[in-house]
Amino acid sequence: MRKTDPDDVRNDFAAGLADVVSFYDTAFAAVTGDKDRTLLVEHTFLAAAVLWEGYVSDLLIAYINRDTTRFRQHLKDALEAGMSTKQKTIYTNYASLSVPVHIKKGDIIELVDAGGNNITFSHFGELVEAANRWLVPASAGRITGRTAAQKASVNAWIAIRNHIAHRSERSGKAMNAALAKGELHGTGLGRVGPNAVNHVGSFLKSTPVGMQSPRIKLYLDGMSTIAALI
Repeated sequence: MRKTDPDDVRNDFAAGLADVVSFYDTAFAAVTGDKDRTLLVEHTFLAAAVLWEGYVSDLLIAYINRDTTRFRQHLKDALEAGMSTKQKTIYTNYASLSVPVHIKKGDIIELVDAGGNNITFSHFGELVEAANRWLVPASAGRITGRTAAQKASVNAWIAIRNHIAHRSERSGKAMNAALAKGELHGTGLGRVGPNAVNHVGSFLKSTPVGMQSPRIKLYLDGMSTIAALI
C-alpha cells in the first residue's frame, strides 16, 4: 500500500504559496491606486490563509497514513469513551478491537471527519492537541516544538483571515487580541501600543518600523517558514 508522503504535501503547499507570492508581486506592480492595492493585499492574504488551512489538514492525514500507531490507540480510546458501564464490561470480558496497521487514506479522512471537510483549528493550541492525540511523537514534535512567536504568528493569521472573511465586530476584536500578543513584539507582525487595527488591509500593506518588507510579505514568509518546519 502506497502511503502519503508528508514531504509531497509540503512541496505542494510551497509551490502553491509561491504562486500566490508571484501573483501578488506582479499585480502590485501593475496596480497603482492605493485602494486597489489595499484590496489586493487583503485578497492575497486570504488566498494564502486558505492554502494554509488545506495544508495543515492534508499534512495531518499524511502523518497518520505514514504511521498509524498513535491513531489506532486514539480509535480504541474513542470507542471506550463512548461506552456505557455495561458496554465496557461486555467489551472487556467478551470482545476486542482490532485496527489494521495500514489504514487507507480515505478511511482516515472518514474517521477524522465523516463530513468530508478539512480539519480546521481556530488556534494553534487546538492543532497541538490534535497532534498529540493522533500522531506519533516524532511527527507531533514538529508541531508542538514550535516557538511561542511562531505559534502566535499562526494564531494571528488565522484571526486576520477570519476578520477579512467576516468583517464582524467579534472577528475584529479577536484579531486585535491576537495581534497584541507579546510574543509578536519585535516581529513586525503584531500591533504595538493601545490603538486597535481598524483597517486590516492598510495594516497588512504597511511596513513596520525597522523592517524592510510590508507586513503582507512578513506573513507570507512566516507561513513558508513554519510550513516547512511542521
